[in-house]
Amino acid sequence: MKLLQLFDGKVSLAISTIADGNMRSFGEAEFDEVLQNQRKLCAELGADARNTARVLTTYDGRASFCEYYEIDSKSITKHQITKPESELVLADGLVTKSADFALLLPLADCLGVIIYDETQGILGLLHSGRQNLEEDGAFKFIEFLQKNYNCQPEKLKIYFTPHALNYEIYALDHAKLAEAAETQLTRAGVKADNIEHSDIDTVTNPDFPSNSAGDKTNRFAVAVKLC
Repeated sequence: MKLLQLFDGKVSLAISTIADGNMRSFGEAEFDEVLQNQRKLCAELGADARNTARVLTTYDGRASFCEYYEIDSKSITKHQITKPESELVLADGLVTKSADFALLLPLADCLGVIIYDETQGILGLLHSGRQNLEEDGAFKFIEFLQKNYNCQPEKLKIYFTPHALNYEIYALDHAKLAEAAETQLTRAGVKADNIEHSDIDTVTNPDFPSNSAGDKTNRFAVAVKLC
C-alpha cells in the first residue's frame, strides 16, 4: 500500500497493491472480503467506510459513461462502499467539498484522474477508461466542475494514477489513456504544468493486477480524501 500527499499536502491518496487484496467483487461471495480490504485502504486516510463513496462503473447497457455526482451527507448512501454494487448508483466521476468523505475507485488498467481545486476546496475522482474518454469525458468533467462549483480550469491541479501506460484508444487515433485525458483536460482550460503523472505501469509492474496482462478478477484501488 502506498500513501501519498498530493497538492502541497492538501489531499491524501492511498493506492493499494496486490498484497492488499482484491478491491472489487464480481459476486456476492466475495463482497465481505473485498469490503474488508477497502476498509483497510480507507483507514490509511483516516476515513470510515460508511463515509467512503465508490466510483462505480459498469460497461453493459449504458447510454453514457459521463455520469458525475457530488458526495455529501445526503447522497453518500447512494454510493457507499458498504453496500453491494447492485444497490449503488452508477458513477464515472465523484466530487466532494468535505473532508468528512473519501472517494474510492477500483482499477485494473484504466486511468484514475484526481482533480483538486484549492480555491473552492473541491476534490474530484474520475474514471477515465476508454468509454469515458471516447465520450470526451475528461473535458465534460471539467465542464461539470465549472457549471456546478464555478471552478476555474486554469487553477485546477491534477494527478494521474497508475494505469496501463501503453494502452491505445483506437477511436481516438490510437491515443494512449493519459495522452487522451491530458488533451481533453487542457482543451477545457487546465494547465499542462498542473498535471502530474504516476510512472507506474499496471501491465508491467508485478505489484498491480492488470486485465491486459490476463488478470480478469482482481482490482487494486485508489482512495482520496481532503486533508
